[in-house]
Amino acid sequence: MLSIAAILCVFAAASAHAVGNGVPRFVGGYALVSGARNGRRVGLAELHALAGNATTLPVNRIWIAFFSPTLVYVPGSNTLAHTGLNMSASADAGFAELRQAIAKLRAGGVDVQLSMGGWNYNCFPYLYARYSVGGYGQSTPNYWKIQKYGGGDINNCVASNQWCYVCEPPSQGTTYNDFAIFPEPTFSKTWQTAVQYVGSNAQGSHPPDWSSNMVPGAEWTDNKTNIKVTVPGSNYFVQQQRDPYQDFVHLAKDLNATGIDIDYEEFYHADYFKYGTTSTGPWTLPQTVYKYAAIVKDVVLNIQAIAPNLKLSTAAGAVGAWTTPWWGGNLKGVWAYANQWYPELISFMTTGPNAGGINVMTYDLSNNEEFHECPTDQICTLEGQVKYYMSTYASANIPANVGYEIGTPAYPSPVHDKDHQLPLTAASLGHILADSQPSSAGGFMWELFKSPDGNVSPTQAAQGICNVVLSGSPRCTGSVPSLGPTPPPPPPSPSPPSPPPPPPPSP
Repeated sequence: MLSIAAILCVFAAASAHAVGNGVPRFVGGYALVSGARNGRRVGLAELHALAGNATTLPVNRIWIAFFSPTLVYVPGSNTLAHTGLNMSASADAGFAELRQAIAKLRAGGVDVQLSMGGWNYNCFPYLYARYSVGGYGQSTPNYWKIQKYGGGDINNCVASNQWCYVCEPPSQGTTYNDFAIFPEPTFSKTWQTAVQYVGSNAQGSHPPDWSSNMVPGAEWTDNKTNIKVTVPGSNYFVQQQRDPYQDFVHLAKDLNATGIDIDYEEFYHADYFKYGTTSTGPWTLPQTVYKYAAIVKDVVLNIQAIAPNLKLSTAAGAVGAWTTPWWGGNLKGVWAYANQWYPELISFMTTGPNAGGINVMTYDLSNNEEFHECPTDQICTLEGQVKYYMSTYASANIPANVGYEIGTPAYPSPVHDKDHQLPLTAASLGHILADSQPSSAGGFMWELFKSPDGNVSPTQAAQGICNVVLSGSPRCTGSVPSLGPTPPPPPPSPSPPSPPPPPPPSP
């Protein structure tokens, strides 16, 4: 087996064949500064460590994660109080320290982008339980949660058990307030313009049918069951009549960030609003493509009007450019269809001065063939799946960047199905750097301070990517700073997949 040192030597040479065409090259990492680990507020220590080592970090791009899609930020207010970042108890909720850290990082040659979304800020527990995890029969990889916490009956998945803990396990200590969805701010002029744009270019099997009555913080009735639930997320943006997507641009401008990132993972939305000619599939998900496109268009309009130099990136699902029949449970094909129907939105993120990149979450993958989780029967290794999924983006003519997860994957469950996990080992890293990374301008990690759990560390992954995309840079010998004892793992990564149901039986 190749050592990490051997891998780095090999791929320093391989970098000569990396993608060119003037696309900005980067090696990046998410910094999870929101929430808490082990009951303590975190974030500022990590930020100060990164900023203090800005010139020698083995990354030249960092995403600050995660801001809520229901955030409120009034320009010039200089507070993170209603942004969902939750990293500081100070009077300004950490705004001044975050701006200072961003300034130091940028002065040291590191781009800093703010990321909106992440798994918890995309998960609607009731809908995800009923229509994703429990929507395709019992032979799906996450149905065990309904069996364990609901006795096998979806109707026993209720508020008191967070709908069978489908979004987060009990060990994370989450409450309903920790979840949110991406809203449709109908009162916003830029949202209205975005909706009109999406409708005028719609090419799906059905025209747009907006769910403007699904308002975070308000009661909503599922018209398929007549069950009433409170939509996750803060209602403050409605009270203040502010568009969170516009406010996110204002926030990035006031923090002097390089750009913003939309981490969109609303699996529940695709499964609830799907279409099909039979009850067993396959289905289509045009409504989710429309919603994603409207969000991006709203952001683009506000970047152009408020901060024209901001970059825009997105975290995309591994199967997001795969356009074979969709059997539910993920966001298969969303980015491919967005590129077909709204190419200027994808181009805004991939070419030109605002390009932050399409960053593919090629991790949290499984080799469990019982649930058809390999893209083909012959491609089940991590490196094989990464190569396969990146090839779908290439086939869809979407320039995309490779994702790497440090340590224990969030999916499959490390408690329930650890045997089918595909962690980033030294061998897997070597293959991905050889087979997939040279075709992409960038690579990114989840997460910069995540424990390697005996596998590839953040420093080792960053140095490996750096030697491919930034060969010869002094950064490639740098290290991700240590904070002393290895911290507990952060909450699950941006993409714990929803269960794909098996294909129908052969005739």
